[in-house]
Amino acid sequence: MPTTTRRTTRPTRPTRRATPPPATAEALRLSEEKFAKAFRLSSDAVLISSFVDGRILDANDSFYRTSGYTPEEVIGHHTAELGIWRNLDDRAKLLMALQTHGQVRDMEFEFRAKDGRIGLGLASAHLIEIAGEQCLITIARDITAQKQAEEKLREYTAGLQASNAELETFAHMVAHDLKSPLSNIVGFAELLRAEPDFPADQRQEYINRIARNAAKLHNIIDELLLLAQTRKAEVELLPIDMERIVAEVQVRLAFPINEAQAALKLPRTWPAALGYTSWVEEVWVNYVSNAIKYGGQPPRIELGGKKLSNGYIRFWVRDNGHGIPPKEQAHIFTAFGKKSRVRATGYGLGLSIVKQIVEKMGGQVGVESSGLPGKGSTFYFTLPPID
Repeated sequence: MPTTTRRTTRPTRPTRRATPPPATAEALRLSEEKFAKAFRLSSDAVLISSFVDGRILDANDSFYRTSGYTPEEVIGHHTAELGIWRNLDDRAKLLMALQTHGQVRDMEFEFRAKDGRIGLGLASAHLIEIAGEQCLITIARDITAQKQAEEKLREYTAGLQASNAELETFAHMVAHDLKSPLSNIVGFAELLRAEPDFPADQRQEYINRIARNAAKLHNIIDELLLLAQTRKAEVELLPIDMERIVAEVQVRLAFPINEAQAALKLPRTWPAALGYTSWVEEVWVNYVSNAIKYGGQPPRIELGGKKLSNGYIRFWVRDNGHGIPPKEQAHIFTAFGKKSRVRATGYGLGLSIVKQIVEKMGGQVGVESSGLPGKGSTFYFTLPPID
Protein backbone atom coordinates (compact mmCIF):
# COMPACT_ATOMS: atom_id res chain seq x y z
CA MET A 1 0.00 0.00 0.00
CA PRO A 2 1.23 3.43 -0.74
CA THR A 3 2.44 5.34 2.15
CA THR A 4 0.90 8.73 3.01
CA THR A 5 3.13 11.57 4.02
CA ARG A 6 1.65 13.86 6.68
CA ARG A 7 2.70 17.56 6.69
CA THR A 8 2.82 19.14 10.07
CA THR A 9 1.71 22.83 10.12
CA ARG A 10 3.07 25.07 12.83
CA PRO A 11 0.70 27.67 14.27
CA THR A 12 1.45 31.24 13.01
CA ARG A 13 2.55 33.81 15.56
CA PRO A 14 0.75 37.16 15.67
CA THR A 15 2.61 39.94 13.83
CA ARG A 16 4.14 42.38 16.25
CA ARG A 17 4.97 46.03 15.43
CA ALA A 18 8.64 46.53 15.38
CA THR A 19 9.86 48.44 18.36
CA PRO A 20 12.37 51.11 17.48
CA PRO A 21 15.75 50.61 18.94
CA PRO A 22 16.34 52.50 22.18
CA ALA A 23 18.64 55.01 20.46
CA THR A 24 16.04 55.80 17.76
CA ALA A 25 13.22 56.17 20.29
CA GLU A 26 15.30 58.59 22.36
CA ALA A 27 16.13 60.64 19.27
CA LEU A 28 12.44 60.76 18.35
CA ARG A 29 11.49 61.88 21.84
CA LEU A 30 14.12 64.62 21.79
CA SER A 31 12.97 65.71 18.35
CA GLU A 32 9.39 65.99 19.53
CA GLU A 33 10.47 67.99 22.58
CA LYS A 34 12.49 70.36 20.42
CA PHE A 35 9.57 70.84 18.07
CA ALA A 36 7.20 71.51 20.95
CA LYS A 37 9.62 74.01 22.46
CA ALA A 38 10.18 75.78 19.14
CA PHE A 39 6.43 75.80 18.56
CA ARG A 40 5.70 77.48 21.87
CA LEU A 41 8.61 79.95 21.91
CA SER A 42 8.63 81.01 18.25
CA SER A 43 8.24 84.75 17.69
CA ASP A 44 6.36 83.91 14.48
CA ALA A 45 2.72 82.87 14.60
CA VAL A 46 2.41 79.09 14.16
CA LEU A 47 -0.90 77.38 13.37
CA ILE A 48 -1.58 73.66 13.04
CA SER A 49 -4.79 72.67 11.29
CA SER A 50 -6.38 69.62 9.70
CA PHE A 51 -5.76 69.57 5.97
CA VAL A 52 -8.93 67.50 5.49
CA ASP A 53 -11.54 69.78 7.02
CA GLY A 54 -9.52 72.90 7.98
CA ARG A 55 -10.18 72.71 11.74
CA ILE A 56 -7.54 74.48 13.82
CA LEU A 57 -5.85 71.92 16.08
CA ASP A 58 -3.32 74.09 17.87
CA ALA A 59 -1.70 77.54 17.80
CA ASN A 60 1.16 79.16 19.68
CA ASP A 61 1.21 82.27 21.85
CA SER A 62 2.56 84.46 19.02
CA PHE A 63 -0.52 83.64 16.96
CA TYR A 64 -2.83 84.69 19.78
CA ARG A 65 -0.91 87.93 20.36
CA THR A 66 -0.93 88.85 16.68
CA SER A 67 -4.54 87.91 15.96
CA GLY A 68 -6.05 89.00 19.27
CA TYR A 69 -8.06 85.78 19.60
CA THR A 70 -8.13 83.43 22.57
CA PRO A 71 -7.57 79.64 22.42
CA GLU A 72 -11.26 79.06 23.11
CA GLU A 73 -12.16 81.14 20.05
CA VAL A 74 -9.61 79.40 17.82
CA ILE A 75 -9.29 75.68 18.57
CA GLY A 76 -11.78 73.63 16.56
CA HIS A 77 -12.71 76.53 14.29
CA HIS A 78 -11.61 77.48 10.77
CA THR A 79 -9.47 80.48 9.79
CA ALA A 80 -12.10 81.44 7.20
CA GLU A 81 -14.76 81.29 9.90
CA LEU A 82 -12.75 83.63 12.13
CA GLY A 83 -12.22 86.07 9.26
CA ILE A 84 -8.43 86.01 9.62
CA TRP A 85 -8.01 85.98 5.83
CA ARG A 86 -8.91 89.43 4.55
CA ASN A 87 -8.96 88.05 1.03
CA LEU A 88 -10.13 84.45 0.71
CA ASP A 89 -8.36 84.28 -2.65
CA ASP A 90 -5.07 84.28 -0.71
CA ARG A 91 -6.23 81.22 1.23
CA ALA A 92 -7.24 79.46 -2.01
CA LYS A 93 -3.87 80.33 -3.51
CA LEU A 94 -2.05 78.81 -0.53
CA LEU A 95 -4.09 75.60 -0.59
CA MET A 96 -3.59 75.15 -4.33
CA ALA A 97 0.17 75.59 -3.96
CA LEU A 98 0.15 72.98 -1.18
CA GLN A 99 -1.70 70.46 -3.33
CA THR A 100 0.73 71.07 -6.18
CA HIS A 101 4.06 71.34 -4.37
CA GLY A 102 3.37 70.14 -0.84
CA GLN A 103 4.67 73.37 0.63
CA VAL A 104 4.54 77.16 0.38
CA ARG A 105 7.36 79.58 1.12
CA ASP A 106 7.13 83.31 1.87
CA MET A 107 3.69 84.09 0.45
CA GLU A 108 2.48 87.60 1.25
CA PHE A 109 -1.12 87.92 2.40
CA GLU A 110 -3.36 90.40 4.20
CA PHE A 111 -4.81 89.37 7.54
CA ARG A 112 -7.52 90.80 9.74
CA ALA A 113 -7.06 90.78 13.52
CA LYS A 114 -9.94 90.38 15.95
CA ASP A 115 -10.08 94.16 16.55
CA GLY A 116 -10.38 94.82 12.80
CA ARG A 117 -6.77 95.84 12.27
CA ILE A 118 -5.52 94.99 8.79
CA GLY A 119 -1.94 93.80 8.53
CA LEU A 120 0.43 92.21 6.07
CA GLY A 121 1.83 88.75 6.75
CA LEU A 122 4.46 86.48 5.22
CA ALA A 123 3.37 82.84 5.33
CA SER A 124 5.17 79.53 4.84
CA ALA A 125 3.25 76.26 5.05
CA HIS A 126 4.03 72.55 4.92
CA LEU A 127 2.02 69.32 5.06
CA ILE A 128 2.88 66.96 7.92
CA GLU A 129 1.33 63.82 9.42
CA ILE A 130 0.30 63.83 13.08
CA ALA A 131 -1.15 60.64 14.62
CA GLY A 132 -2.04 59.37 11.17
CA GLU A 133 -3.88 62.56 10.18
CA GLN A 134 -2.67 64.83 7.40
CA CYS A 135 -2.16 68.27 8.90
CA LEU A 136 -1.05 71.67 7.76
CA ILE A 137 1.50 73.64 9.72
CA THR A 138 1.54 77.34 8.83
CA ILE A 139 4.17 79.79 10.04
CA ALA A 140 3.32 83.47 9.54
CA ARG A 141 5.28 86.60 10.32
CA ASP A 142 3.67 90.01 10.78
CA ILE A 143 5.58 92.27 8.36
CA THR A 144 3.21 95.24 8.55
CA ALA A 145 5.71 97.54 10.28
CA GLN A 146 8.50 96.41 7.98
CA LYS A 147 6.43 97.15 4.86
CA GLN A 148 5.39 100.53 6.23
CA ALA A 149 9.03 101.38 6.89
CA GLU A 150 10.00 100.25 3.38
CA GLU A 151 7.22 102.35 1.87
CA LYS A 152 8.32 105.40 3.85
CA LEU A 153 11.88 104.83 2.69
CA ARG A 154 10.71 104.56 -0.93
CA GLU A 155 8.68 107.75 -0.56
CA TYR A 156 11.60 109.54 1.07
CA THR A 157 13.99 108.38 -1.68
CA ALA A 158 11.55 109.42 -4.42
CA GLY A 159 11.01 112.75 -2.69
CA LEU A 160 14.75 113.29 -2.39
CA GLN A 161 15.28 112.51 -6.06
CA ALA A 162 12.45 114.85 -7.04
CA SER A 163 13.83 117.54 -4.72
CA ASN A 164 17.29 117.24 -6.24
CA ALA A 165 15.85 117.52 -9.75
CA GLU A 166 13.73 120.46 -8.63
CA LEU A 167 16.70 122.23 -7.09
CA GLU A 168 18.72 121.77 -10.27
CA THR A 169 15.94 123.28 -12.37
CA PHE A 170 15.41 125.98 -9.76
CA ALA A 171 19.11 126.92 -9.86
CA HIS A 172 18.98 127.37 -13.63
CA MET A 173 15.83 129.48 -13.35
CA VAL A 174 17.23 131.73 -10.66
CA ALA A 175 20.46 132.16 -12.62
CA HIS A 176 18.41 133.15 -15.67
CA ASP A 177 16.22 135.58 -13.71
CA LEU A 178 19.22 137.21 -12.05
CA LYS A 179 21.34 137.36 -15.19
CA SER A 180 18.94 139.45 -17.28
CA PRO A 181 18.56 142.51 -14.97
CA LEU A 182 22.17 142.25 -13.87
CA SER A 183 23.34 142.35 -17.51
CA ASN A 184 21.19 145.43 -18.10
CA ILE A 185 22.63 147.17 -15.07
CA VAL A 186 26.18 146.40 -16.15
CA GLY A 187 25.46 147.40 -19.77
CA PHE A 188 23.91 150.78 -18.99
CA ALA A 189 26.56 151.52 -16.37
CA GLU A 190 29.28 150.80 -18.95
CA LEU A 191 27.60 153.15 -21.41
CA LEU A 192 27.48 155.94 -18.85
CA ARG A 193 31.11 155.42 -17.93
CA ALA A 194 32.26 155.29 -21.57
CA GLU A 195 30.26 158.38 -22.61
CA PRO A 196 30.14 160.91 -19.78
CA ASP A 197 28.82 163.60 -22.16
CA PHE A 198 25.46 161.98 -22.92
CA PRO A 199 22.57 164.47 -23.17
CA ALA A 200 20.86 164.94 -19.81
CA ASP A 201 17.58 163.30 -20.88
CA GLN A 202 19.34 160.21 -22.33
CA ARG A 203 21.56 159.99 -19.28
CA GLN A 204 18.52 160.12 -17.00
CA GLU A 205 16.82 157.37 -19.06
CA TYR A 206 19.83 155.08 -18.57
CA ILE A 207 19.86 155.81 -14.85
CA ASN A 208 16.13 155.01 -14.67
CA ARG A 209 16.72 151.69 -16.45
CA ILE A 210 19.49 150.83 -14.02
CA ALA A 211 17.12 151.61 -11.14
CA ARG A 212 14.33 149.47 -12.60
CA ASN A 213 16.62 146.51 -13.12
CA ALA A 214 18.02 146.91 -9.61
CA ALA A 215 14.44 146.80 -8.33
CA LYS A 216 13.94 143.54 -10.27
CA LEU A 217 16.99 142.05 -8.57
CA HIS A 218 15.64 143.17 -5.21
CA ASN A 219 12.27 141.57 -5.98
CA ILE A 220 13.89 138.26 -7.00
CA ILE A 221 15.86 138.19 -3.75
CA ASP A 222 12.66 138.90 -1.79
CA GLU A 223 10.96 135.99 -3.59
CA LEU A 224 13.81 133.65 -2.73
CA LEU A 225 13.69 134.67 0.93
CA LEU A 226 9.91 134.20 0.98
CA LEU A 227 10.27 130.78 -0.65
CA ALA A 228 12.78 129.71 2.00
CA GLN A 229 10.49 131.01 4.75
CA THR A 230 7.35 129.26 3.50
CA ARG A 231 9.12 125.91 3.17
CA LYS A 232 10.13 125.92 6.82
CA ALA A 233 7.64 128.11 8.66
CA GLU A 234 4.49 126.92 10.39
CA VAL A 235 2.09 129.80 11.02
CA GLU A 236 -1.10 130.29 12.97
CA LEU A 237 -4.03 131.38 10.83
CA LEU A 238 -5.91 134.36 12.24
CA PRO A 239 -8.72 136.66 11.02
CA ILE A 240 -7.23 139.11 8.52
CA ASP A 241 -8.12 142.70 7.62
CA MET A 242 -8.25 142.40 3.83
CA GLU A 243 -9.07 146.08 3.26
CA ARG A 244 -5.93 147.10 5.12
CA ILE A 245 -3.80 144.46 3.32
CA VAL A 246 -4.94 145.63 -0.14
CA ALA A 247 -4.29 149.26 0.83
CA GLU A 248 -0.71 148.32 1.74
CA VAL A 249 -0.36 146.52 -1.60
CA GLN A 250 -1.40 149.71 -3.43
CA VAL A 251 1.27 151.67 -1.54
CA ARG A 252 3.95 149.12 -2.43
CA LEU A 253 2.94 149.12 -6.11
CA ALA A 254 2.32 152.86 -6.40
CA PHE A 255 5.17 153.40 -8.90
CA PRO A 256 4.23 150.67 -11.44
CA ILE A 257 0.51 151.58 -11.07
CA ASN A 258 1.21 155.22 -11.90
CA GLU A 259 3.75 154.42 -14.62
CA ALA A 260 1.31 152.09 -16.42
CA GLN A 261 -1.67 154.39 -15.69
CA ALA A 262 -3.44 151.33 -14.32
CA ALA A 263 -6.93 151.63 -12.87
CA LEU A 264 -7.87 149.42 -9.90
CA LYS A 265 -11.48 148.63 -9.03
CA LEU A 266 -12.03 147.45 -5.45
CA PRO A 267 -15.13 146.09 -3.67
CA ARG A 268 -16.82 148.11 -0.95
CA THR A 269 -16.46 145.28 1.55
CA TRP A 270 -14.41 142.12 1.80
CA PRO A 271 -15.62 138.71 3.05
CA ALA A 272 -13.97 137.60 6.30
CA ALA A 273 -11.29 134.92 6.11
CA LEU A 274 -8.42 133.35 8.02
CA GLY A 275 -4.84 133.78 6.88
CA TYR A 276 -1.36 135.03 7.63
CA THR A 277 -1.22 138.75 6.87
CA SER A 278 2.28 139.07 5.39
CA TRP A 279 1.78 136.04 3.13
CA VAL A 280 -1.63 137.21 1.91
CA GLU A 281 -0.05 140.58 1.08
CA GLU A 282 2.60 138.84 -1.03
CA VAL A 283 -0.10 136.97 -2.95
CA TRP A 284 -1.87 140.21 -3.83
CA VAL A 285 1.42 141.91 -4.76
CA ASN A 286 2.25 139.10 -7.17
CA TYR A 287 -1.20 138.93 -8.74
CA VAL A 288 -1.60 142.71 -9.13
CA SER A 289 1.98 143.11 -10.46
CA ASN A 290 1.28 140.52 -13.15
CA ALA A 291 -2.06 142.18 -13.97
CA ILE A 292 -0.24 145.49 -14.49
CA LYS A 293 2.49 143.89 -16.56
CA TYR A 294 0.26 141.68 -18.73
CA GLY A 295 -2.95 143.69 -18.70
CA GLY A 296 -4.32 145.86 -21.48
CA GLN A 297 -3.13 149.30 -22.51
CA PRO A 298 -3.83 150.83 -20.07
CA PRO A 299 -4.42 148.05 -17.54
CA ARG A 300 -7.91 147.79 -16.05
CA ILE A 301 -7.75 145.61 -12.96
CA GLU A 302 -10.60 144.38 -10.75
CA LEU A 303 -10.13 142.87 -7.29
CA GLY A 304 -12.84 141.00 -5.44
CA GLY A 305 -13.88 138.26 -3.08
CA LYS A 306 -16.86 136.00 -2.41
CA LYS A 307 -17.87 133.04 -0.28
CA LEU A 308 -18.04 129.70 -2.07
CA SER A 309 -20.59 126.92 -1.54
CA ASN A 310 -17.99 124.88 0.42
CA GLY A 311 -17.56 127.76 2.88
CA TYR A 312 -14.13 128.85 1.66
CA ILE A 313 -13.50 132.42 0.52
CA ARG A 314 -12.27 133.06 -3.03
CA PHE A 315 -10.32 136.24 -3.78
CA TRP A 316 -9.40 137.24 -7.31
CA VAL A 317 -7.61 139.66 -9.61
CA ARG A 318 -9.10 140.15 -13.10
CA ASP A 319 -7.21 141.97 -15.88
CA ASN A 320 -7.97 143.04 -19.45
CA GLY A 321 -4.91 141.57 -21.12
CA HIS A 322 -4.42 138.98 -23.84
CA GLY A 323 -5.21 136.07 -21.54
CA ILE A 324 -3.50 132.71 -21.22
CA PRO A 325 -4.13 129.82 -23.65
CA PRO A 326 -5.79 126.82 -21.96
CA LYS A 327 -2.83 124.52 -22.71
CA GLU A 328 -0.55 126.82 -20.68
CA GLN A 329 -2.88 127.27 -17.71
CA ALA A 330 -2.09 123.81 -16.30
CA HIS A 331 1.59 124.78 -15.95
CA ILE A 332 1.23 128.39 -14.85
CA PHE A 333 1.80 127.68 -11.15
CA THR A 334 4.53 125.05 -11.63
CA ALA A 335 7.58 127.11 -12.48
CA PHE A 336 9.91 124.29 -11.37
CA GLY A 337 8.85 121.98 -14.16
CA LYS A 338 11.41 121.24 -16.86
CA LYS A 339 10.89 123.26 -20.04
CA SER A 340 8.00 125.00 -18.34
CA ARG A 341 5.90 127.17 -20.63
CA VAL A 342 5.54 129.56 -17.71
CA ARG A 343 9.02 130.81 -18.44
CA ALA A 344 7.95 131.81 -21.93
CA THR A 345 5.01 133.81 -20.59
CA GLY A 346 7.31 135.63 -18.17
CA TYR A 347 5.34 135.04 -14.97
CA GLY A 348 8.53 133.86 -13.28
CA LEU A 349 9.01 132.38 -9.84
CA GLY A 350 6.22 134.36 -8.20
CA LEU A 351 3.27 132.14 -9.06
CA SER A 352 4.97 128.97 -7.86
CA ILE A 353 5.67 130.72 -4.55
CA VAL A 354 2.06 131.95 -4.39
CA LYS A 355 0.90 128.35 -4.77
CA GLN A 356 3.11 127.17 -1.93
CA ILE A 357 2.11 129.84 0.56
CA VAL A 358 -1.62 129.64 -0.22
CA GLU A 359 -1.57 125.86 0.21
CA LYS A 360 0.29 126.34 3.50
CA MET A 361 -2.68 128.46 4.60
CA GLY A 362 -5.09 125.69 3.63
CA GLY A 363 -6.28 127.22 0.35
CA GLN A 364 -5.91 126.70 -3.38
CA VAL A 365 -4.84 128.79 -6.36
CA GLY A 366 -6.00 128.85 -9.96
CA VAL A 367 -6.47 130.83 -13.15
CA GLU A 368 -9.40 131.24 -15.51
CA SER A 369 -8.92 132.58 -19.02
CA SER A 370 -10.40 132.03 -22.47
CA GLY A 371 -7.05 132.91 -24.05
CA LEU A 372 -8.76 135.48 -26.28
CA PRO A 373 -7.17 138.94 -26.68
CA GLY A 374 -8.83 141.58 -24.54
CA LYS A 375 -10.73 139.03 -22.45
CA GLY A 376 -7.92 138.89 -19.92
CA SER A 377 -7.33 136.44 -17.10
CA THR A 378 -8.65 135.93 -13.58
CA PHE A 379 -6.16 134.71 -11.01
CA TYR A 380 -7.68 133.56 -7.74
CA PHE A 381 -6.80 132.07 -4.37
CA THR A 382 -8.95 130.69 -1.58
CA LEU A 383 -8.67 130.96 2.20
CA PRO A 384 -10.53 129.24 5.06
CA PRO A 385 -13.53 131.05 6.54
CA ILE A 386 -13.56 132.36 10.09
CA ASP A 387 -16.63 130.40 11.18
